[in-house]
Amino acid sequence: MKIKAAVMREVGSPLTVEELEIAPPKENEVLIKTTASGICHSDYSVLHGVLGTPMPAVLGHEGAGVVEEVGPGVTHVKPGDHVVVSLSPSCGKCPMCLEEREYLCMEMSKASNGSCMMDGTTRLSNGDESVHQLLAIASFAEKMVIPAGCAVKVRDDAPLETCCIIGCGVTTGTGAAVNTADIQPGDSAAVIGCGGVGLSILQGAAIKGANPLIAIDPVLEKRELALSLGATHAIDPFNEDLKKTVREITGKGVQFAFEALGSMKTINDAYSILRPSGEAIIVGVASLHEKYELPVANLFAEKEFRGSVYGSSRPKRDLPLFVDWYMEGKLKLDEVITKRIKLEDVNQAFEEMSRGEGARSVIMFD
Repeated sequence: MKIKAAVMREVGSPLTVEELEIAPPKENEVLIKTTASGICHSDYSVLHGVLGTPMPAVLGHEGAGVVEEVGPGVTHVKPGDHVVVSLSPSCGKCPMCLEEREYLCMEMSKASNGSCMMDGTTRLSNGDESVHQLLAIASFAEKMVIPAGCAVKVRDDAPLETCCIIGCGVTTGTGAAVNTADIQPGDSAAVIGCGGVGLSILQGAAIKGANPLIAIDPVLEKRELALSLGATHAIDPFNEDLKKTVREITGKGVQFAFEALGSMKTINDAYSILRPSGEAIIVGVASLHEKYELPVANLFAEKEFRGSVYGSSRPKRDLPLFVDWYMEGKLKLDEVITKRIKLEDVNQAFEEMSRGEGARSVIMFD
């Protein structure tokens, strides 16, 4: 079966839109007709070599669509079902899944390291050339074959062209606020970086009752959007003294500081604005070769430092829940999507991302 897809062939070079062959699903796999795919900053990081992938590879991991075919052994979805794609294969058998930590499913390493399916192969090809699938998903394509555990059924009345961003950015962000952190009403919180993930963190923190809730971003439009989505204060870190301003707002620093950019500077900033007993939660993905030097003195103020992987989510529980929150008006997703584009415009979207413009672009296939 022929499909169009955006292929990465060289680090730092534009993606090429090509016609590829997609093979049918094998055992425990699902074929999906893609409705839409968000463009995530992690895709940008892969394209620019911060995160690695074998090449050639179809990027994209924030997809949603309609099931067309299921392989042997698949019983939880059927043709015609509407699904949002999860990053976790949720194998149900590994120690992490058995501990209800599907966000750390041990099968994920196969997908993330090899950009392939669980058996080490890919369902995409261009003639005799195998084409890898980022995170075993490859949502920058008209159709996807993915591991069955990545296909999460959602309600039929939810618009997939918007709910696609729940697959990564929303779950990563909102989950960090409602699962990783133990926010209690009235706890102070700050979010550094107000792109798609950061705004999802902010909304999750608002739902949990964080107050004050501080948005930190140098881009005026993003700060204004954050204020409209529940932030009580906004700081421009390029033109204000971040630590001083946070202390003026909170009196002593924040209980929770979320970092959503993946840079060593902002990771350090998150830890620096904590109050005693505060917790810095690192959501953004920096280069995996970076090292962070933790100030030992701060440990004696019981300041904590932790990561959050995929919002500490249980996908089959959390993705449908976040869809429900969107449909109920608790989560604002349409406001986070700043542009809807065609597949052929994907490189322009990456250029805009490099300049810090907008929160989320979505590729539309229907």
